[in-house]
Amino acid sequence: MIKRFAKHGLQAEVHYETYQGLNLRHIHSKPYDPALPTLFFIHGAPGSSDNFDGYLTDSLLNQHANLISLDRLGYGYSEFGVAYPEIEEQVESLLPVLQKYHNPSLPSLLVGWFYGGPIAAAMALKDPISCSGVVLLAPALDPEAERYFKLGRLAEYRLTRWMVPQTFIVAQKEKRAHVASLKEFEDLWNTIAVPVLMLHGAQDKIVPFAPNAEFATSHFPKALFQLKTIPNAGHVFPMQQDQKVISILLKELDRIETKTSLEMESKGK
Repeated sequence: MIKRFAKHGLQAEVHYETYQGLNLRHIHSKPYDPALPTLFFIHGAPGSSDNFDGYLTDSLLNQHANLISLDRLGYGYSEFGVAYPEIEEQVESLLPVLQKYHNPSLPSLLVGWFYGGPIAAAMALKDPISCSGVVLLAPALDPEAERYFKLGRLAEYRLTRWMVPQTFIVAQKEKRAHVASLKEFEDLWNTIAVPVLMLHGAQDKIVPFAPNAEFATSHFPKALFQLKTIPNAGHVFPMQQDQKVISILLKELDRIETKTSLEMESKGK
């Protein structure tokens, strides 16, 4: 991994935090710079921190922010192969990383894709002080719109489980618990206290666009929520159209950074 980043002129770092005796890995694209804001990337299911390599190796993004990508519990190098399907536990395990790099004078932005979306939003609910804003990429938010796929059942039966990679077994366990887990937060989203920007592909077949967009629009505070539709895009648009997403992230970071500066100036007066 370090060699891969070195090809882009970056001195990547591997860090670990502990949560209740469990190890969680997160990747820095470069040594942490306390003079820059921070973007945290949270992957979906299945997935790992390397899903965001295209973002962490982007030269422009690196100029403007610290970039940290996290392996969620059960994936990558964070207790790989053991399922931790509850959103609440995923949130509690990742909050120490967010809090460790919190700088009150600079924004911290959470970027969550797919199942990482509601986790990022729930982290902002739990700690709005350490989080300045959330960007949701094709988030699975609506418990009534959760989609199940026949292939996933192979991960559930003893006779066929051997055919399925371990990461898909973990993902299937998370999927089975996801609806109930989402419902725990359904009535809490309207209390979120930071800006939420949602990007969603209009042709998404994994996380259907219409019900999830309508759910988010009706459940997040109108004054803080913004929806951007990505035309002719499917579920993996964050990887297929990474430069477009990076441009949006930079604009959102600049917007929040300006807002943070104005608020601090106001407090100073």
